[in-house]
This record gives sequence, structure tokens and C-alpha cells, in this order.
Amino acid sequence: MYTVKCCGVKFKPATLLVTYVDNSTKKQRCRSIPIKKLKESTNVARIAEDLKSTQRHRTLLNTVSQAQLERLLITIQGHMKGNTLEQSLQEAKTKLSVDPEKDLNLLGTREIERAKLIMNESFESHRIKPEDPGFQYDIEVDFGNNDDERSCEWDSDDQEEF
Repeated sequence: MYTVKCCGVKFKPATLLVTYVDNSTKKQRCRSIPIKKLKESTNVARIAEDLKSTQRHRTLLNTVSQAQLERLLITIQGHMKGNTLEQSLQEAKTKLSVDPEKDLNLLGTREIERAKLIMNESFESHRIKPEDPGFQYDIEVDFGNNDDERSCEWDSDDQEEF
């Protein structure tokens, strides 16, 4: 079993670099995965799926998210198009984000799954776990006075007898 520490890219030749710890020997290693099929107009989601399903890389890449692999591949693809690193990273960020104004009910199944994948990765990156240093258990947040509070019939303290 492996524990992936970080992933990166090398542009010439197009290569995915994965740094991991081999849990059986406790040694840190780095694997270079050449990306031969990637062209300027290739679907990066398909290549990421192929990488994760390949017998040789399956055990290593099963803990790496699909969105992270796509982000790395989009970065390589941007470099192939002649973009700078900053432009490539910005392109990856825009491609792998969900527009909050977009109605997800109008999308197809594949697009919805992709949006869920992106939102889940965003949630996981911002989540504070109990073992994190800044974790607090019971945080109470006051969102200010809401002058528009209205009482409702079902919310009253008066009990009516029937």
C-alpha cells in the first residue's frame, strides 16, 4: 500500500510526478508517469480516468482525486499551447470550478457527476478535521440581528387546546 505525499508535472517530456511513501518499507519514493496520449485538444478527464484505471498505476493513484489529476493534465496541456505557467494554472482553475449561478438541474448525468466531484474536492480542501491544529469543536457564530424576523403560527409558544 502507498501513501501519496504530493503530485507534480514535468513539461518536457509531458510527465506526471508522484511522490509517495511505501508503507511496507517506510521509504519515500517518486514515480514518473509519462503522459504520451496528451495533445493540445485531448479530453483530460478521459486521460485521468485511463491513468487511474491502468493496472500499473491503479494502486498508487487510487487516493489521488480525479480533479487533481485533471488539474495537472490541464497545466501540461496549457504549456503545450504555449501558455505560461500562471496562465495554465488559471485555465485549470476556471475549468475545474462550478459556476454558482448555473442551474445544475439542467445538466446531464456526466456533467452533474463532474460538478459533484469538483465541489467535493473543494469541500475536502477547506474542511478542518479533529486532528488539525486549528480545530475547535463547538463554534457558535452570530450572524447579526435579523430585523426581518417574522413569527410563524407553528413557532409560537402558546399551546392551543383542541
